[in-house]
Formats: sequence, structure tokens, C-alpha cells
Amino acid sequence: MKNVSLVFHDVCSGCGTCSNVCPKSCISMVRDAEGFAYPSVDEQKCIECGACLKKCPVEKERASGGTPIFSVVLQDKDGESLKNSTSGGAFASIARYVLKQGGVVFGAAYDELLNVSHVAVERLEDLHLLQGSKYVSSDMKDSYKKVKFFLNSGRLVLFSGTPCQVAALKSFLGEDSKLLLTMDLVCHGVPSQKLFQKYIHWLGEKNHSTIKSYVFRSKKFFGWSLGGAFSDEKKSYAVNPDCDPYYAAFLRGETFRKSCYSCKFANMNREGDFTVGDFWGFHNMKDPVDFDHTKGLSMLLVNSPKGENVLKQIESDAVIVPLDLQTISAGNWNLYHPSVYKPIRDEIYANIDLPFEELQKRYLHHEDPFMYYVRRLRRRLLSQGLRDALKKILGRA
Repeated sequence: MKNVSLVFHDVCSGCGTCSNVCPKSCISMVRDAEGFAYPSVDEQKCIECGACLKKCPVEKERASGGTPIFSVVLQDKDGESLKNSTSGGAFASIARYVLKQGGVVFGAAYDELLNVSHVAVERLEDLHLLQGSKYVSSDMKDSYKKVKFFLNSGRLVLFSGTPCQVAALKSFLGEDSKLLLTMDLVCHGVPSQKLFQKYIHWLGEKNHSTIKSYVFRSKKFFGWSLGGAFSDEKKSYAVNPDCDPYYAAFLRGETFRKSCYSCKFANMNREGDFTVGDFWGFHNMKDPVDFDHTKGLSMLLVNSPKGENVLKQIESDAVIVPLDLQTISAGNWNLYHPSVYKPIRDEIYANIDLPFEELQKRYLHHEDPFMYYVRRLRRRLLSQGLRDALKKILGRA
């Protein structure tokens, strides 16, 4: 059959382009046992036109992106928005500009059950829904068609997502538009919504409550760090990534979709007009900069003239400092390589239907909270002791 069934399971990113372009609507996205969506073709309806294969971004020989023109460190001047941002608020700064022009912003958001999907935001007061990292696969639903509708209506659109999702949108549209801005993320990989939902349900059972919100990179408890937080009806709780089964496995790269380990978009040929991620190299900067790095900093790659023009429009809304690509990309190695496959990944998903309590004990290894803090305290005391000893030695010299 001349259709998307020919695409290997291990390279399919689940972007859904094929189901959106099929003229006979004979392709649907169906979740497998692991919880990841893959195309399912009704062979009785398929006319073998090849549209799905032609538009499939992972089947294309050449990527559609471009290499960075220049790179900057950015921090949003809007304090409240910066609190809601994972790092320095680069996405929010650009998104506000688009919304103020009467445009539309697309990104990943939680629904009331903490499922993640792409939605459109048209009001500034709703932008917070799209802020913050969601370390879980996002359901694209009909986002590509909505983007096309808004573009045809003459509205400016900002679409943010993983590189494969940005590539999928561009392939679906078929041609660039001066009204379309795209922003890809420095992506490590994505776990399935099935695994995330089992985890959320487990958290609720542990706390005898229903989990209402979850933030992977919350600045409430730990400042700008990898620490997260979740809330129920009564209070918020801190999430230590080293001591949390879902988070720790994510950081080790053990729970991603199979295609993430061979991702063709994890390189410097970027799909978006912008690429955004954390900037970890503050202490390597040669010149002092007028921002508080403890509140979060974004690295922003500008990959097109469109992106360059927009960055000029937001200069008064953010602190923007040009920086060489080598320094700015330090700590973001997924700009150059996909994540490394871990064999335990297949064990985790082969046993995903186990109760989460059992699954996390067997496969989602993490630090014991008590021992973690004992080790931290011990290191701190030893470090202080060494400093005191060194001061005495230097004092006698």
C-alpha cells in the first residue's frame, strides 16, 4: 500500500500530519499500548494517492529549517510573566507581541484532567496556559488546520512546539507565510500521556486528594531550577526531581517515544524562526549583564529574517544580550544530538499496565527522599569543614 503504513514505527513522531492531509479521511491517530499515537489506515478507503507520505516530515529527505543567524540571552522584564516561565520568558515576550498585534498563539496546555494538547490563545490573560514546560507528549488535535484558518484570515500566528511538530506544521501548510512565526524547543524527548496520567493518579492516591495542577519547572519552592510542584484542592507540594519516579526517569531519558532516540531534528538545522531553551552558561559570560540570573534566563536562537525582525520589536520588553553560539548552547546538547536510548525504556513500557506503585519500584528508579537530604547535609558539612580547615592553614601561612 502506498500510504503512511510504510513509515517505520520507530521513526514516526506521531505528529498527525498524515491524518490531517488525507483526502479520504481514512487515517486516524490511535494510541498504542505504550500510550503513544500512531497512524491507523483504513485500507478499504485508501486510494493510494500518496499524500500522507508526501507530507510526512520524517519521510522527507531534507529538513525545511535553517541554521541560526545569531543567538541571544533573554530575560523578560515582566516580573509576573517571568515567574510563570520555565526559564527567562523568551516565549512569553514574543507571544505578547503577537497577541498585541491581534494575533494568535499556539502551544501546549493542560486541560482540566491534566492531559496535554495544543490549543490556541487569543487573549493576553490566557497566555499563562501555554507557559511552562510540559514533559509529556502533546496531542496536536486540529491545530494545523486552525493555524491555516487564522493565516487565511490575515492574522499573525505564533506556533510553538517540539521541532518535529514545527516541521509537521510547515509540511502541512506546504508554503511559508509572512504571517507565520514558529518557535521550536530544545527537546530531550517526550514520555506518553498514559504514563503521565498513571503518575498523576498515583500522586493523588498518595495525598488522598485529586491533583489539580502540575508544574515541572516551578520557581515557587526552588527558584530557577529543575524542581517542580503540584497542587490539590488544599495546598501545593514541592517535587524534587531526584526523588520523584516520573521526573527522575525523564531526566535520565528512559521514558521517551521511540522516535525521540533517532530524532532527525536534533541538530543545528532548526525548524523554527526561533529556538528557545534554558541558558545555563551565565557564569561563563565575560561581561556583566543587567539581570538577575537566579530568576531564569532563556537562550534564544534566531534562525530567520522574520525572527530577527520580531526580536527588534520586543527590545523594550526584555533584557536581550547577544552571545556567541558555543557559549549559549552549553548545557543544551540536544541541539546537536538526540537523546541516548536506554534499554530500560522498553522494560518500563512493556510493564506500563502494572499499578504505578509497582512500576516505579521496579523500573522508575529514584532517590529515597530521606537519604537524599542526609547525603546533601553530609556534603554541606564536609564542604564547610574543608573551607574552615583551609582558612586555618592560610591564616597560619
